[in-house]
Amino acid sequence: MTTNPTALLILAGPAGVGKSTLCDRVVHEVPNFERVVTATTRPHRPNEVDGRDYHFLSEAQFDARLAAGEFLEWAWVHKRYRYGTLKSAVLDRLAHTSLVMNIDVQGVKSIRAAAQSLPLLKAKLVTMFVAPDSMEILRERLQGRGAVSAEELERRMQSAELEMAERNSYDYIIHSGTKEQDFLALQAFWAQAQRKLQTG
Repeated sequence: MTTNPTALLILAGPAGVGKSTLCDRVVHEVPNFERVVTATTRPHRPNEVDGRDYHFLSEAQFDARLAAGEFLEWAWVHKRYRYGTLKSAVLDRLAHTSLVMNIDVQGVKSIRAAAQSLPLLKAKLVTMFVAPDSMEILRERLQGRGAVSAEELERRMQSAELEMAERNSYDYIIHSGTKEQDFLALQAFWAQAQRKLQTG
């Protein structure tokens, strides 16, 4: 009996394309998937549990783990708090569980670089880029997400242009349509990825 191989599935793409929704659906609807629990220096909210929602670290703890080389990737978010992916959060589970996460294009580059010296990660890394149908549609989606200042909207659109330039470096590109179409595309690509992982 052959068991389906595990993978670290990374979803990337501009803000507003629905990566978080896709991640949630993968965890709830695709067998043997869990979300990567990332680390953060932001304070935890009342309903959050350390180790389930995030690994909550103080600034000093984050610095110590960074110095020890324990992160696959990390970044400042809104210049206030740091977020990152611990090697242990991925490698300790990847042998028996598939993991999914959504991070920015820069984070994907960092994980790819780390994978060069981590054979397990290199063998199991699957990347998908979620691309908007057009920049105009992306602008409408971002405007529809609530109060976004004109300055913030332009900043996000500029970031999206830079991220879109990277899309052809990904294993698969999901050309975003409806939420249902995006999830069907993800499932089809995941089936292809599994076949590749099985043949090595």
